[in-house]
Amino acid sequence: MERITFLLFFTLISIFFDYYFYQIVKKYNKNKWIKFLIPVYWSFTIITVTNFFLYAFQFELGYYYKTITFNIIIGNFISKVLSLPFILIDDLRRLIIYIFRKKSSKSSKKISRSKFLSISASLAYGLPITSLTYGILSNNVYDYRIKRREIKLKKLPIAFDGITVCHVSDIHVGSLRNRLAVRGGIDMIVNEKPDIIFFTGDLVNDKAKELIGWGDDLSKINAPLGVFSVLGNHDYGEYTSWRNESSKIKNFNDLLIAQKEFGWNLLRNENTKITVDGESINILGVENWSASRRFQQYGKLDIAYDGLNKNDFKLLMSHNPSHWNAQVTSNFKDIDLTLSGHTHGLQYGIDIGKFRLSPVRLAYKQWADLYSLNEQHIYVNRGFGFMGYPGRVGILPEITILKLKKS
Repeated sequence: MERITFLLFFTLISIFFDYYFYQIVKKYNKNKWIKFLIPVYWSFTIITVTNFFLYAFQFELGYYYKTITFNIIIGNFISKVLSLPFILIDDLRRLIIYIFRKKSSKSSKKISRSKFLSISASLAYGLPITSLTYGILSNNVYDYRIKRREIKLKKLPIAFDGITVCHVSDIHVGSLRNRLAVRGGIDMIVNEKPDIIFFTGDLVNDKAKELIGWGDDLSKINAPLGVFSVLGNHDYGEYTSWRNESSKIKNFNDLLIAQKEFGWNLLRNENTKITVDGESINILGVENWSASRRFQQYGKLDIAYDGLNKNDFKLLMSHNPSHWNAQVTSNFKDIDLTLSGHTHGLQYGIDIGKFRLSPVRLAYKQWADLYSLNEQHIYVNRGFGFMGYPGRVGILPEITILKLKKS
């Protein structure tokens, strides 16, 4: 009932939003081309509302259907959000003129919309649609980039000074279609010859069967000191329908078995040690934990921490970066480095040098690259794969290479 109420609310908001923006579109309805496009305009609303209800009643939808409709809905929404300020400014202008005229005269002449603001709103609407389309056609989802960072860590043992860490996240193997390109990305990881590899969750979109045929490729992701992994929100199979609970449990167990077969060490609210030349670092891995209840809160950092010495170096893997601010920096101040993923950088934004901008910043304070607070650090990987939107604009798929140095 709560799900239906929530979706009904957003359905009404969406309809109102579309009607409000239509005030700009209808200005040009005397043009025969605009008249033709008006049904197309309202078709976006119909698609959005229909999918809200399909989701509310948990209809099983195919991958391509979900991908196409998701992009229509998101593209339409982002376009209107960017256009909205121009419309609001125009309506505010018209309201002020209306009030002034009413006070100064009895003129009832209609106040027309500003041509400049109308054109600006139209251009703002078209920009996201154009860029999102480019992101799909450009094949940017397979344009893997290596991000190199050096992190100075006070408690890092001397034996680990200069160690090379590869951080990968959000493979989403169910979305990957260009196997040759993906193998190229995996080769990039292997060719870096990292000492250790960390994978921070979301191996699949929904189901373990997505991994069929990928075993040989994913098994190539290995390193001398091991590959360690944690689960992401998509790995639990909770975003799809199951015949019964036993099917869901089997799917989850199959995912766990697959990671073991790849040679990966999956950590589920636990810790382990890596030892080099008699010195050790602690690796903690928690299940998915989000500061927002929209995502699972299965992670138990207190259990994963159990038995550790406060003065020893600790590296935490936690899929959702909101965990860092919510618990790590406040209750576990001796955790030196946290690795996360999840955000994908929204797969949309600007990422040039140290300048990064994406709408996902509204939801996550730490959403891409390296952040520090006092002696604690978090690195958020932009994602190897993709989910939902089958494209990337500005925020490209990432392989992270971290050089850990003793400060």
